[in-house]
Formats: sequence, C-alpha cells, structure tokens
Amino acid sequence: MTKSVNQIPGVLFADVNFASGLMVLEYDTTVDPRAQAVGVVTGAGHLVEAVQGDDRPTAEPAWIVRHRAEVSVAASGALIVVGWLLGLADATTAAAVSYGAAILAGGTLVWRRAAASLMARTLDMNVLMTIAVSGAAALGEWGEGATVVFLFALGGLLEARSLARTRRSIRDLMALAPEQARIRRGGTEIMVPPTEVIPGETMLVRPGERVPLDGVIVNGASAFDESPVTGESVPRDRTAGDPVFAGSLNTTGLVEVRVTALASETVLARIVHLVEVAQASRAPVQRFVDRFSRVYTPVVIAVAALLAFGVPALGQASGLWPGFESWQEWVYRALVLLVVSCPCALVVSTPVAIVSAIARASRDGVLVKGGAFLERAASVHAVLFDKTGTLTEGRPVLAETVTLAAGSADEALALAAALETHSNHPLARAVVAAAEARWDAGGGEAADTRGAFGMPQAESIREVAGQGVSGTIGGAEYAVGSPAMARDRMALGDAAEEAVGNLEDRGLSVLVLMMDADPDRRAIALLGIADAVRPDAAAAVSALRAAGVEHTVMLTGDNPRVAARVAAETGVTDFRARLLPEDKTTAVHELRERYETVAMVGDGVNDAPALAAADIGIAMGAAGSDTAIEVADVALMRDDLSALADFLDLGRHTMRIIRQNVAMSLVIKAAVLVLAVSGNATLWMAVFADTGVALIVIFNGLRLLRAR
Repeated sequence: MTKSVNQIPGVLFADVNFASGLMVLEYDTTVDPRAQAVGVVTGAGHLVEAVQGDDRPTAEPAWIVRHRAEVSVAASGALIVVGWLLGLADATTAAAVSYGAAILAGGTLVWRRAAASLMARTLDMNVLMTIAVSGAAALGEWGEGATVVFLFALGGLLEARSLARTRRSIRDLMALAPEQARIRRGGTEIMVPPTEVIPGETMLVRPGERVPLDGVIVNGASAFDESPVTGESVPRDRTAGDPVFAGSLNTTGLVEVRVTALASETVLARIVHLVEVAQASRAPVQRFVDRFSRVYTPVVIAVAALLAFGVPALGQASGLWPGFESWQEWVYRALVLLVVSCPCALVVSTPVAIVSAIARASRDGVLVKGGAFLERAASVHAVLFDKTGTLTEGRPVLAETVTLAAGSADEALALAAALETHSNHPLARAVVAAAEARWDAGGGEAADTRGAFGMPQAESIREVAGQGVSGTIGGAEYAVGSPAMARDRMALGDAAEEAVGNLEDRGLSVLVLMMDADPDRRAIALLGIADAVRPDAAAAVSALRAAGVEHTVMLTGDNPRVAARVAAETGVTDFRARLLPEDKTTAVHELRERYETVAMVGDGVNDAPALAAADIGIAMGAAGSDTAIEVADVALMRDDLSALADFLDLGRHTMRIIRQNVAMSLVIKAAVLVLAVSGNATLWMAVFADTGVALIVIFNGLRLLRAR
C-alpha cells in the first residue's frame, strides 16, 4: 500500500502504517495528491478518516461502510453453510453456485487489495490467496476455495480488531481533554472550545472536572490526578505557582489557571503525537522482516510454479506420472504451498509487539520515541546517571558559609548571590534562594547596597560553563565558582584548601567566593551546599540490577568526595567526578566502547549532549519540560526513577515476544510446508495454519498491553 501511494504524482513521501492506523503524506502543495492517495487506500478496501488539528475525526462513515468486513465474513460463512447443506442433499450444481457466491462475498476485499498490489508491481499475501482460490475453483474444489476465503477473511477481521485494541489507548488519551473550557473574559465566565483559547487567558477548573489546557495555577489549591500524563496514580497537591496539565483531573478544589499553551501544544497533545509517530516508525528488526517478506513472496510463487508444472512435466517425461491426474495433484499441492507460505504471521509478528509495548509504556508514564529504542533497551548493559536532579533531589540548599577574610557571612552571601542571580545552575539558585530568605527575614547587612533582590548590583557578568561566574560589584572584581576554578586563578591558600577539604569531607559541594583582580586574587568565603539523595534512587538502582543491568555509573561535575557519598547511598557501581559538560559526552563515548550499549539518564536540558551521545537518552521529569520531551529518546514523565527499570524490562520482554513470534511463524510454516509438498495438507488446513498462527502471534504481542 505504501508503494502504491508513493507512486502518485506529487507525493514526496508516504507511509501507510496499519499497525498505528495512520497514513502520513509529504506532498507538493501545488499538486495536492491527497484525494488520489485516499482513493488508492479506499480502493483497496480500507476506511480513511480525515483528522483535524485537534486529532478528532471530521466525519463518521456510514454503518455499512464501517462494518463491511463483518458483513462480508458473515455472508461468506452463511453461504458456505448453505452450500454444505445443498451438498448433503446431492444438489451438486446448486452447492457449487453457493460456494462460488461465498468466494465472491468473502473475497471482495482480498481481490481489491490484490489488484492494488499488482498495480504497484508488488506481491503480497492477498495476491497469493487470490491465486490459490482461483486455482482451487479451476480444479473444481469450490468448497475448499470458499473455506479458504472465509478463514482468511475471518483472520483478517480478527487481526484488525486486535490491532485496533492497541490504538484504543491513544484514542482514550485524546478523549481525556475536555471539549469545552471555562474561560473568564470581560468579567464573565464563558464556555469555549479549547482551540479558541490563547495563552495568557484565565480558565476556571471546578472539582471533578478535567483540565482543558496546560497552565499555571494563579489562585486556589487542589489535588490533581495526573496519571494520563505522568502515569502516577496518586493525586498530586498543586497550589498557586504550580503547573497543571491538560487531561489531568481536578479532585478537590476550585482553581484559577493561567493558560500557557495552545490546545495543539499541550503536554498531552505532544504525548499523543509522539506516541503515534513512534508507533508508525519501524524498529530495525521490523525493517528486516519487511525486507525479508518482499523477497520471500516472489520466491514462494516461483517455487509453487515449479511444483505445479515442473514436477509433473518431469514425471511425465520420465514416465513416472503419465496421467492428467498427476497434474491436478501437483497443481493442488502448489496451491496449498501458496496458502501456507503467506507471510501473514511473520509480517505482523513485530509491529503488533512494538505498538503494544509503546502503548503500554505511555500508560505507565514513559514516552518512547520509537520501536528502535525498545529494541536497544533490551540490550542495555550499563546505565549512566547525571547526579544533580537525577540521583539527588536537584534542589540544593546552602548549608554553611565559611568566611576567610574580614566581613560577615551575610556580606559574603550577598556578594555571591549578586553574581549567581544571573546563572541558572542549581547551586547558583541555592545561593540566591538563601540570600533572599535572609534579606526577607531582615537579617541582612549593608542595606544601602541592596538591589531588587536585597543584594548588591553586579555588572559585566561573565559565566564559564561548569566553572563559575565573575563580575564587578561596587567597582571591585569578584568571582564565585568551583574550587577548581579558584585553583586555576591561584586564589586558594593553604588555609582555604584545608577549609574546602573539610566541607567536601562532609559531602558538601563547595563554591568559592573570591576577589578576582590581579594581584589580589584571594578566596574570601566558602559556601557549602548540600543536595539530598532522592528517596527512590537506591531502590531504582537495585531494581536495575534485578532487571539485568550489571553496570551503573554516575557522571557529575561535583567533587569526588560528594560523588563518593552519593554513590555509596544509591548503590551505583562507579562514578566519575569533576566533569565539564564536554567531559560527560567524552565519558559516554568511552563507556559505550566498554559496555557496548548504554543508556544515559538526565534532565534533558543541561545533559543534552550526553543524552544524544548515548544509545538511549532518557530524560526524567519531562512532564514539566518541553526541552526534555524534544531532546530525549525516552522521557520519564514523572520526576522519579521508579519507571526506569520497568522500561528496560519492557524492552527485554518485547524482544523476547518478537523472537517467539518470528520463531513460531517460521517453524510452523516449515512443518506445514513439508506436509504440503508431500500431499498431506489441504487448502483449508493450510489457511487455518497460516491465519491461526497469525492470530496466535497477535495475541502473544497483545500481552504487552497488560499491566505488569
């Protein structure tokens, strides 16, 4: 089908994916071949529904169109029963007519799809089935031909219904976004479609209602069930200043929310879009199966032709099978071979498992960008962690200020905060937060030099990533940064080094405040900052070991003492400290060479290069970060690590099921092929074996949808 659509003039790229139920077109707008593309797909007997920007169908097809497959199968089955009853009454001609009608009724879609394949110069299972049934009718085997058509159509119907089950989870997600939003405009409350709401407007969400759009609470507090977005079943308490997501359920209180995203750009909408794209993508193992099938089908037809005509011709020439009956026998065996060789089970063995696994992961709050990452997850030997915000809380707090020169701790904190207020680094935010809290309490000194945040004004700010910040305050040059930065600038004396060591021995990260002008470069204060280990980190690392991941490595820019403390508390097997951002990327490449397949877990923003360098980049807490969703290959929507081991286990489970499906498809087919060539298999047995195996494969893949 994809090849047929790609041949339409004006189509630049087309992908018709039946597993995800999507047809994606890239086309020349001056030609606009969408109508022809829809015509090709509907001509092959498939339903096509237009999708608007809000991902909702624009029209509902008529009942008979939606259920024509069921009608076709039912009519074919009924006519077969009539033919069988007529046969019992010795009405041979009438029975043949009834069987012929059953073939026409049940094979309507098969013939149309076979014609579409031939027009695209491809050979698929519909072509094989058409040849087999036509040959059976030519041989006078009307009953078997009708049975073959009925079983094949029934199998296709059950297969379509099974695949629809995997797509239902995406439709369920889309349905969670309300069709109306309560917006305050001009002092009144009105109900409008979410697509008509613009960012900045205020919406009201009452208890028991779902949130229509992403936003930030400006008034009120409530508990929100965010399971559609994060997979977390326990409601989260949200108050003024906290974000809320479209599709989440407001459980207790009335809240006013300032809208922050258009309906098409909410976290929920992006999840739905990315999951659909992921389900439509093909994993490497799936692409191999597709390539194999394209070669396999023509070979099968060639072998069947050789069996039908070459073997009896050889037998007649040698005198072994001189009669016409031998031709009928070998043609029949060739037809059985064609039916048995239909690659239905093999073709569907991979996509149904991939689609099911992606749907399962999305319900667990794990966004997977494609089947390729599930396949890689199955072979991960090492998981690499960023420290700050991943293994630790990511909300460091100032624990101690040590002065090394004249002046109070408050004055040192004010100077450091004046510089750090221009940085987004977590340690910088801890310094600024401590200074703000101290000024708000009225305990600050040098009030005449306070700025907007109760701190001196800093000018000429310069930041060096991974090291620190420098600038001018009151005409003097200051810098605040890591001890390594201070050492590079020769600002640490013996007493300062000893004080730094004491703080680091206690597991604190140290920032050095220093005078930064020659020749008087010297440390004037040390800021000791603590970052607590996440409560779930040790359990997550332990779960990874239980899931078969032998190596866990922490990559951090912090000092080795802090890294050792966090490693000991979490149970990671190795760590690398004092790494700049580019050093983390280098470390990822080195560890890939050592462990072959590695996953990198970070926040998706600061660790973007390292995430990209790993085989799988995993961002956590992505529900609140647009960048994390875009950067990572896999996004853990919750801000915890509990889903990490489950995701890797899902990848392994998915590949086990794919291997089971492929092995089952090939082994059973090989066995029945032997029976077919030896004359011990009939047409209806062959189609039952093919369709039956396909259904077993589908149901095996659907097991991935179940909660584990």
